[in-house]
Amino acid sequence: MAFPPDAVRVASLTLKQITSSLRVHGRWFAPYTGQVITDAGDLDIDHIVPLRYAWGHGAASWPAAKRARFARDPVNLLPVNASANRSKGARGPLEWLPPDPGFRCQYVLRFRRIAASYGLVQSAAEERELVALTGRVCGA
Repeated sequence: MAFPPDAVRVASLTLKQITSSLRVHGRWFAPYTGQVITDAGDLDIDHIVPLRYAWGHGAASWPAAKRARFARDPVNLLPVNASANRSKGARGPLEWLPPDPGFRCQYVLRFRRIAASYGLVQSAAEERELVALTGRVCGA
């Protein structure tokens, strides 16, 4: 069983798609790049722990309600520059880090905290690499 179709559909929509007939302007800080974005069309809402990544690390066996909660969890959602989100894709921190070095520590810590809170399973090698990466990007 996959993530509920509505959760995947809503989660995969960009703000540009949602607001296609209405241009929304404001000021959003996009932490992956450190930019301030003023046009909602330039933003995506990113899953810090991507749905596909979660699926491969244990979400495939979750009940539907837990998958839906994960897909919609605001702790796992972040407004980001659309191009940075596309470059990230479904990769985790061992394969992708935010372009802004000043946000990398927070990103890795948040990724690990979310993954742990949902019981996502990392291999022993992945866990060792994540610990080492955390040390490198957080200066520990």
